[in-house]
Amino acid sequence: MKKYFIWGFPGIGKSAANSKFRIVDADCERFKYVLPPDVPDSPHSPQNTAYTQRDPSFPNNYWDFVHSVEADVVLLNCHINLLGTLDRERLLLVYPSAALKEEYLRRYALRGDNGTYLRYMEAAFDEIAAAVRTSPYRKYEITDPNIYLQNLIEKGMIMEQFVTKKELADLLEECIQLGLYTREGPAAGKTPDELAQMLFEGRLSLDVAGLKNDLAAKRSELDRERLLCEHRGGLGHEELSGRIMEGIVNGALNIRHTEVAPYSFGYEVTYRSAKQGVTYCCACYCSLPGVPEEITRKIESGMLTIDVPDLLAEIGLAERGRIKSFVLERDSGLQPRGNYTGHVANARDVHRGIALDGIIRGHYGGDYSSMTTGTENDTVRALVALKGFCLDCLHMLPSRPLIEFVTAYLKDHGTDVSTPEKLNDWIRKNPDKCALPENRERTPPCLEAGQAAPEQKPKKTKRKNQCER
Repeated sequence: MKKYFIWGFPGIGKSAANSKFRIVDADCERFKYVLPPDVPDSPHSPQNTAYTQRDPSFPNNYWDFVHSVEADVVLLNCHINLLGTLDRERLLLVYPSAALKEEYLRRYALRGDNGTYLRYMEAAFDEIAAAVRTSPYRKYEITDPNIYLQNLIEKGMIMEQFVTKKELADLLEECIQLGLYTREGPAAGKTPDELAQMLFEGRLSLDVAGLKNDLAAKRSELDRERLLCEHRGGLGHEELSGRIMEGIVNGALNIRHTEVAPYSFGYEVTYRSAKQGVTYCCACYCSLPGVPEEITRKIESGMLTIDVPDLLAEIGLAERGRIKSFVLERDSGLQPRGNYTGHVANARDVHRGIALDGIIRGHYGGDYSSMTTGTENDTVRALVALKGFCLDCLHMLPSRPLIEFVTAYLKDHGTDVSTPEKLNDWIRKNPDKCALPENRERTPPCLEAGQAAPEQKPKKTKRKNQCER
């Protein structure tokens, strides 16, 4: 392992730092003055005030020790002007925010520093912090009054700062591409290489450890999304959910509300793969609008292993064979549901286009009392409207949320009946798709230049005038 150097501001906790790394606290005060070998640990303690003789070999004796000592990390506290001899890729300055001055003065008093030192630091704290902040080296600013160097080492935040310029440029380039780093202020318009150089020269502050953590989380998210996308057959989450809903509406997937497990009721959605000769079944404990979402999540998680391309092909095939008209109730031969007798409509009746006008009006719903019967009736009636039929009876659906869901689905698929005016316009243009007899008897209007033709009386006048001419 390379040897790294951390210059620490007084009071960050250098002497108490320890970790799995071999850390040596190289206190320059022991090399600046001629001190006996048994001097107390703190050069600022009252016992050391008598030692004022300068060592003429300083700072060479200091650097000899720093470079020769066996350690992974050497903690420094010399004047920052002396740091120019060190490799900047292995040097980091750690200092507190100016807002923490009172906290650090308290630390100096608690560790037993003499009065002279306390008065000096009280006067010089802001100046020293500013000098570090503007120094031409990489640096890390402590902003939390409860954080010591040991905390930063334990969290890996310090060692993560030690990267080469190339590693840092590569890191910045990837983070910029993924939107994790925004080039603002001094960094605006700079290339990753230029940003790395600015960091090493102390002209840019950057939390490398935080950026690495953000990148690791983003990579994990992208890896997961790639896996989910693979399960989804290359489609996005919302795209697959939308296609599944289309399959429910056009009949590629059969849906019914029933007892899907003992004493548990929900939607049972089945899909028969003609290619594989296998029937897939999925139980969904949610409302009708949430069924496609729940199926998609199960496909993504691997709970439902299904050949998505095959499913999409079946949905496309069903869409091409989708019904264009329906058999009226009066011609269907079905007996409306009475007291325990008559036909109970299901999704397959809707997909075949049988008595849709009667189904949406509730003539073929099961009438025995249970939660699942009511939901199944509602689902079958909603399927009629979802297919784009009998929208003149859309208001007859049993609940406002169901009406809103059907209206939104139709709008997303090109049929907008979201207002009374738009619904009336649909009724005028599609009498053959209506449920009510009075609406089916209307004659479709002739369109000219995208507008409805005049009413019947003006049309007769126009034909008469044309004959006269």
